[in-house]
Amino acid sequence: MKPGDLIVMAGTDELSLEIMKATGGRFSHVAIVVCSKAPADPSDGIVIEAIMPRVVTRPLHDSILGASYWEIWSHKTLADDQRWGIVEAACLFSAHDYGYGKIGEQALDAVFRTELFTEDLPQIQGVPICSALGCLSYNEIGLKLGPRDARSITPNDIAEFVAASADYECVAASMPTASNVKQGEA
Repeated sequence: MKPGDLIVMAGTDELSLEIMKATGGRFSHVAIVVCSKAPADPSDGIVIEAIMPRVVTRPLHDSILGASYWEIWSHKTLADDQRWGIVEAACLFSAHDYGYGKIGEQALDAVFRTELFTEDLPQIQGVPICSALGCLSYNEIGLKLGPRDARSITPNDIAEFVAASADYECVAASMPTASNVKQGEA
């Protein structure tokens, strides 16, 4: 686990389940690794993430506590200065309010099967949500993190993008739960 790595996860709370249902995806949340605890515990570290009510940094083990499944994805060719650029960009949002309006925009797009609310209408204030935090942080060093911009990208868009890219590798994952296997998520 290195600075700038992405963690995608499937949450178990009501909002997470609604996000996965609305997007048709298996992931509901994205976080960015700030640093690992290596050498003390290379499987744990500090992450930054947009959760209600604001953008926070906290231990990875706290972030994944409510997840039924998670994966850590690392860009294979990033130099250390690029990795720290991603972290620096994410940290600029530290303590910002959560983007409740962004969730509303994406929910309306999901209900009406459009991108009108996230792409065509004036932007609702309140940034970021978790996927936008990841997208904006990667954009800061000149990398795209999926097929969409930060307004409309979902956690599942990011997960599918990194999984399909030869530039990324999954460096860690939790064991699938019975519910994930049952739902075809593992």
